[in-house]
Amino acid sequence: NSVRVCWCKLPEFLLNSSAMSDGNTPGKASGDAELKATLTKTVVSGNRATLHLYLTAILGLLFLLGLLSPSSAQFLAMIPANTAMVHFRIWNLVTAAYYENSLLMGALNIGVALVVGRMLERKWGAEYLKLMVAVNLATMVSIFIIMVACYATTMSDTFLFSPVCGFSAANAAFGVALKQLAPEQNCISSIDAIKFKDIPAVVVACAIACNMLGLTLLKDLLLVIFGTYFGWLYLRYFMAYPGSSLRGDTSEHFAFKMLFPVYVRPIGAMFGNLSFWACEACGFCKVVEPPQEVQTSKTSAPELPDVPETTDAERQVIERRRALAMKAINKRLEELRAAKQRKAASPSPVHPSEQSENGEPAAEHRINVKE
Repeated sequence: NSVRVCWCKLPEFLLNSSAMSDGNTPGKASGDAELKATLTKTVVSGNRATLHLYLTAILGLLFLLGLLSPSSAQFLAMIPANTAMVHFRIWNLVTAAYYENSLLMGALNIGVALVVGRMLERKWGAEYLKLMVAVNLATMVSIFIIMVACYATTMSDTFLFSPVCGFSAANAAFGVALKQLAPEQNCISSIDAIKFKDIPAVVVACAIACNMLGLTLLKDLLLVIFGTYFGWLYLRYFMAYPGSSLRGDTSEHFAFKMLFPVYVRPIGAMFGNLSFWACEACGFCKVVEPPQEVQTSKTSAPELPDVPETTDAERQVIERRRALAMKAINKRLEELRAAKQRKAASPSPVHPSEQSENGEPAAEHRINVKE
């Protein structure tokens, strides 16, 4: 029975940027400087990437506006009642992701957007902005639907008039992107405990812990969770990677379950499978047969019986018998060749019709022998 899988050629940059934790490996020796995330002058400054600077400036201005003028949240934050029920401020679904009125989350989000945004821009160019916009919009729409559904269930006005805003969703998606780019790279070069592959799980765990301790609000937790999921979904099926004509990264190491520790991967596998089936049903990805099962001829080849697998000992016996058979064949060929040479070298017997009456060879035959 053939196994149906989704095939996708890995982008070239993914094959060249797998920096390993071992210092002797080529990936570590030739690793990109922007993947070694530290708050240093080398990371913050530079003229190779400028889009992240404009993004950081916009976030900073909206952050100051949220602190100095709290009433601006009525126009820029996503408040379900104002967005689509009372004032129809639909643009809030876009502006809410870049507006912030919390001092702690605002400072954290701006710092992450500055450092990680520069790294992703140097790798992907403007494509990382498409990731940011798609994740922010999908997250805000999802939270809006959830809050309206909660209001319809509980009839509590809190769900309609609570503002939702912040850049946490995009930063969570950036963490997933770092996991994809260099999973074995240390977050801090001198500490091996936390690597880029651990960022998504650590971010989600910290968001849950801070919410349980009362340090952050429920909207911050939802932003991180949806940002992580939609970031993976976009990179998995929709991202147009530079240097590749295909979209998405369907490699096994980037499955949704691989974002989390081993003991929660069965749950991650369930969500990953549901996402794949949804994308397949919508036509965003296709399932094809493995290349080795594609028939080259127009006519269908007859089905061959299943051949049992052989062990190492059986393979050695087969090889030994094959060698003995080849040796016997070569020996038989040599014997036939030698017999043919002996037959050609020996004189041909005289036919009785070619002898004279006195028993001597005929004249024609004597002439041939003489010649």
